[in-house]
Amino acid sequence: MRLRTKFAVVFVAVTLVLSGSVLVALEFYKRDAVAESRASVDETATRVAEQVDASIRDRRDYLGLVASRPAARRFDRTGPFLDALLGNSRFYAAQVVAANGTVVDFRGDVTDARRRAVRGANRSDAPYVRAALRGRSYVGDVESVEGTDAHALVFAAPIFDGDDVEGVLAAAIYLDTRTVFDALPPLETSRQAVTVVGNRTEIHGGDRTFSSSVEGSATVDATGWEVTVARDRAPLDARLRRLALLQAGQLGLVVAAMAGLGYWQYVASLRQTERLLEAFADLGAGDYDRSVDLRGGTEWDRIGEGFNDLTATLRAREAALRERTQRLEVLYRVLRHNLRNQLSVVTTYAEVIDDVADDDRVTAAAGSIRDAAGTLAHLSERARQIETALDADRERTRVEASGVVAEVVADLRESYPDVELATSLPDEAWVVALPSLRLALETVCENACEHNDADDPRVEVTVETGARDAASGGRADPAGDRTGRERPGVDRGDSGSDGGRVRVVVADNGPGLPEGDRAAIREGRETALEHASGLGLWLAYWVVDGSGGDLRFADAEPRGTVVEIVLQRGERPAAADRGTADGGTGRPGGPGAP
Repeated sequence: MRLRTKFAVVFVAVTLVLSGSVLVALEFYKRDAVAESRASVDETATRVAEQVDASIRDRRDYLGLVASRPAARRFDRTGPFLDALLGNSRFYAAQVVAANGTVVDFRGDVTDARRRAVRGANRSDAPYVRAALRGRSYVGDVESVEGTDAHALVFAAPIFDGDDVEGVLAAAIYLDTRTVFDALPPLETSRQAVTVVGNRTEIHGGDRTFSSSVEGSATVDATGWEVTVARDRAPLDARLRRLALLQAGQLGLVVAAMAGLGYWQYVASLRQTERLLEAFADLGAGDYDRSVDLRGGTEWDRIGEGFNDLTATLRAREAALRERTQRLEVLYRVLRHNLRNQLSVVTTYAEVIDDVADDDRVTAAAGSIRDAAGTLAHLSERARQIETALDADRERTRVEASGVVAEVVADLRESYPDVELATSLPDEAWVVALPSLRLALETVCENACEHNDADDPRVEVTVETGARDAASGGRADPAGDRTGRERPGVDRGDSGSDGGRVRVVVADNGPGLPEGDRAAIREGRETALEHASGLGLWLAYWVVDGSGGDLRFADAEPRGTVVEIVLQRGERPAAADRGTADGGTGRPGGPGAP
């Protein structure tokens, strides 16, 4: 029944996923098609605006070129000059204005009355005259032609005599498809319309409208006109509808085919699957002698062979692991027992030699033997501590870190009186860790004291919560600043990056941690080239890692090492169970997650 239910759920889920995928794909295609059409329309509008801009600039430059000719400065022969200008261009009217603003001559497609009214008039206040008399070419705003629906554009250019402006040459041009808008007719079709608006006036356009369209706009740089291209969206919508129908049909076929194939696979493979699941359940229970015989096709044969090969491999590996574990247990027990006994003998004889020998070299050699034996004995004891810590309760519990650190530092001050131990601790810092956390903290702090070769050895232990401890009224060891000496420091970055966690930082001014020790811990294994010099760091790493925390190393300034233990913050126990949680000593409390 479970397999049938799963099959039905999977079939419905796959159908929904396929349907959703088709809908999403169709929607994305629709968006891409509209975006592509809009980009094309924008490109067309930009190209039209550039062509209109180029046409206007050409006429402006042409008028400037004509104004630079010597004939333009001969105000007594302006008639032939203006006639030639009008005959060789699309300008329909032109005039010459003297430097004082008086219109010298006015020619073109204008009435005689208009010509007589303008000739001799003062145009010094006209914008085109003022601009040209300042030495600049001028392109005016759109103007309506009186008595018609046409629009015109006025150009003006200065007439120079050397560096002086002697007058103004002005000309007007109709705005239509024979002049400025000569590039528009090929673009105006039954599916596309072009509109040009200048000075809030539609200077080019048509009556063609679409119920739904894609529009794009661009600006003519020379005049600020807005060119709008509207393209009928009806063909695009029709194509999208056809695509949607096609996709729906394809989806129906796929679902039908998938349903038939799924039903066939369901009937043919259900029993095989049940047998395989039963075999895996037996394998998970430790029955490595389990085997299966699956039939129903080449694939099932290969699956059966693969399962049987897997059980054989696991069976052989389990046997090898048991044998290896047994050998290691025997070797460890014998080695530790014999090593401890033989080291006692070595130490005793070294002391005897030291007592009876008269030669200083022999005495020194006996001392070296005794020291080496002590080191090996310490290493054996550390191995025993690791075994005890790792075989102990592996369930995480709440631990008050500030109290643990305070106890560790108090013990180390007695063991290392020459090392200045300073602490900066909050009142409470509850963490979630293994019960053996104290052993890890003790190991890190003891290493910092034992290997410190500075003239004034110093170790600083700090417990930091997510919030600033200074603001929370933490307790600081007054011994920390009484000497006035520089503290070992390290750039710890942003404390907020460990929000929700507690950091125990041990900084010393010793020789620094060898790179081999760091690399071994960082890689999680030792090699011939990268290995730790002792077991202490491994003990700290295993306890911190088992506590779900991080063990980090950094260089202190100006010398030394900073070891940082980052642990998950734990909830403070309720007042009712404080007595059983830690008794106010900072020892582990009852199990609990934060």
